[in-house]
Amino acid sequence: MAQLSESSKVALATLSRIETGKMTGTLESHMQIAKAFGLSLPQFYSEVEKLKSKQTEPEEEYRANMFVHNKDASSTILTKDIFNKKMLPILIELKSGGKTQKEELKIGAEKFIYVLSGRIEVTIDTNKEILEKGTTLYFDASQPHYFKNIGKSEAICLCIVTPVSL
Repeated sequence: MAQLSESSKVALATLSRIETGKMTGTLESHMQIAKAFGLSLPQFYSEVEKLKSKQTEPEEEYRANMFVHNKDASSTILTKDIFNKKMLPILIELKSGGKTQKEELKIGAEKFIYVLSGRIEVTIDTNKEILEKGTTLYFDASQPHYFKNIGKSEAICLCIVTPVSL
C-alpha cells in the first residue's frame, strides 16, 4: 500500500479507505491509481471486475459508485457492470457555484443531459449553453466540456454517456 501511495500520489489513508469500502475515492484518485499500475482507467476497472467475479461470496445488493469532482460537485453511476453496457447513466449533483472537471472523451463518445432541478451552464469547447429544469442537451463528448451550476440552489442532472467511457 505504501508503495502504491508513493507511485500514485494518493494518500495512504485514502487507499486504505477505498480498500475497506469506507469510500469510493475521486475520479482523479482512480486515474492516478490506474496510471501507477500502467493501466488505462477502463483496463483498471476491468481488472477489478475480474477480481470481483472470482470472489465466492454472493454479491451484495448494488451500491452506486460516487465520484467526487470537488466539494461542490459529484457524479453517481446509476448502474452496475458498466463495461458490459452500451450506455452509462450518471446522476450529477452540483451545489450552487459548483462545477465538474473538464472532460474530453474519446472520438465517437456522445452525451445527453437532462436537468432534473436547478440551472446549469454547459461549456463545450468555447460554446456555452444555459439549461434549466426540464431542458436537455445532446452533444459530442469528444470536445472539451464541463457543467457549472449558475443557480442559487442545488442542480441535479441525469447524464447518459455512450459508448461507456470513463
